[in-house]
Amino acid sequence: MTKKIEAAQFEGGVAVTGAAGFLGGVIVRLLAASGVRVHSIARHPVPAAAGVTSHGWDPTRDTGAPVPGLEIDAVIDCAAALPSRVADPVALKQINARLVGGALDLAGRRGGRLIFMSSQSVYGRPTGDRIGTDTPLAPIIPYGEAKRDAEAAVTEAVAAGRLAGAAVLRLPAVVGPGAHDNFPAGTAGKLQRGEPVTVFNPDSPYNAVVAVEDLAHFAAHLAGTVEGLAVASPASDPPTTVRAAVEAIAAGLGCAASLNFEEAPYGSPLIDSGPAFALGLAARSSESVLFGFGQSLSDSQARANKACPGAGKTSMLADKE
Repeated sequence: MTKKIEAAQFEGGVAVTGAAGFLGGVIVRLLAASGVRVHSIARHPVPAAAGVTSHGWDPTRDTGAPVPGLEIDAVIDCAAALPSRVADPVALKQINARLVGGALDLAGRRGGRLIFMSSQSVYGRPTGDRIGTDTPLAPIIPYGEAKRDAEAAVTEAVAAGRLAGAAVLRLPAVVGPGAHDNFPAGTAGKLQRGEPVTVFNPDSPYNAVVAVEDLAHFAAHLAGTVEGLAVASPASDPPTTVRAAVEAIAAGLGCAASLNFEEAPYGSPLIDSGPAFALGLAARSSESVLFGFGQSLSDSQARANKACPGAGKTSMLADKE
């Protein structure tokens, strides 16, 4: 069961970086609706809202630390430079290093907590049938390397006593209206356009997904409770198969799925979500999450068509800021 967010434990407020993005925006709205004083931080300040103070900070342009003088209880760091937006690998790693450095500066001003959104890409292409916190980090792309290096910086800050606590969340695919750059979002886009979907390793177990609302509640819970350093992968449970995952998205969308099946040269390991559940994650089953994702896109499309009947059927998947 989702834990209630107690505004009283955040007397100094919470800062959310990447607040204009998909995940950051959901977390800002959740915290504000719970009575928490929120400082949203993004490259371009987001529109004002009740309980939210908006700040701008662009690590590619601003040389100083984010929001000088701001002291808060916790930082939820959702900011990231993605390969789809920053093609140069050197620039990608530099920007991500500045982003986590800014988050650490913010959280460390009064010895607060930091929730850092990492990625399953830190593992590279692991062997075996399970990915756990003890799986070696062996990223094979610059984005994964950037997240690995950022995790090291967070670990060092905790060890040095600069933070009261930190959680490193190695995210799988995060889904909801506005999701992008992941397997379920790409699959949903193809299904909406009536295109065939190629499914690799169709009978392999799959749980590399979490609903954005479940993740937002989990991050908010950790922002008020984590002590020391915690590392977890907030994936759904129980798992399904890759084939059933695609079929669940199609069922939620209310459309037929044309599937092509292929075997990939590498396996599809299952994510061990046990540590995340032990820390307070309340996530639904993989099939439930994916069906709900498809259904949310279908509902969004219906609302858009009602507001603008001549718009026709288009994908409701949005890009990041």
